[in-house]
Amino acid sequence: MGLTTCVMGLGNIGTPVVQHISKIYKQTHGYDISQEAIKIAKQNGINASNELTHADIYVIAVNTWFRNGHSDMSAIEDCTKKAIELNPNALICYESTLVKGTARKLAQKYNVTNMAVCPHRWWKQEEDKHGVVQIRVLGTLNKESQTKALEFYNALGIPTHIVSSPEIAEISKLVENTYFYLRIAYAQELKLLCDKNQLDFNELREAVNTKWNVDMAEARDGIGGECLPKDIRFLIDSYPTAQLLNGAIASDNVYQTELATKNQQGK
Repeated sequence: MGLTTCVMGLGNIGTPVVQHISKIYKQTHGYDISQEAIKIAKQNGINASNELTHADIYVIAVNTWFRNGHSDMSAIEDCTKKAIELNPNALICYESTLVKGTARKLAQKYNVTNMAVCPHRWWKQEEDKHGVVQIRVLGTLNKESQTKALEFYNALGIPTHIVSSPEIAEISKLVENTYFYLRIAYAQELKLLCDKNQLDFNELREAVNTKWNVDMAEARDGIGGECLPKDIRFLIDSYPTAQLLNGAIASDNVYQTELATKNQQGK
């Protein structure tokens, strides 16, 4: 295809994304500010550098953070600014996890006319089932953006569920991961309940999971990783007094404290 594409961010998500896109769009480039990321990308056969080039489509897949008590979209903004400076008419596709309102705010600030939010659902543990190609939520700035984004993702073989706004697409990713967070937090609390009452949690979990509409999660070492602890806080940004969400974080803190105490006593 004649369109040029650029994937910005060559981490866990960006690397498989650029590898897939380059199968369809031959003029595909990877960009990152990290020399180590570029080195690894090149080892994986990716055309990559720390010099951003002109492209028709920019896919932004950089990290976002929750740190110092606040959400941090600075890398998203930096990528948007650089891309629009090179091509004001480019289609900007955000696949990173965003706080609600981020995409529209940046579109207004940098005069982005073609913008789509299509959060990734890539999962490293089962990439064969949940890789780059799976149904995604797609929200766009306007109808023209929707047309261009659909043409792009259809060419990639990625099915989309279209929603009415970028904000719904942004928050859908947060809700998905927060839902999983809540399931784990509930399982952990039940594990503590079982421990206090001399009950076998695993036996209880196996028993209740025989019901058709129950799928209790495992209770392991607390809720960690890069995504879940961050995304629930991104969601709380939109509703700071959310009792259930804040309670789940507090519950996980209790569980991890109890687990650490138990492990220390077992030494």
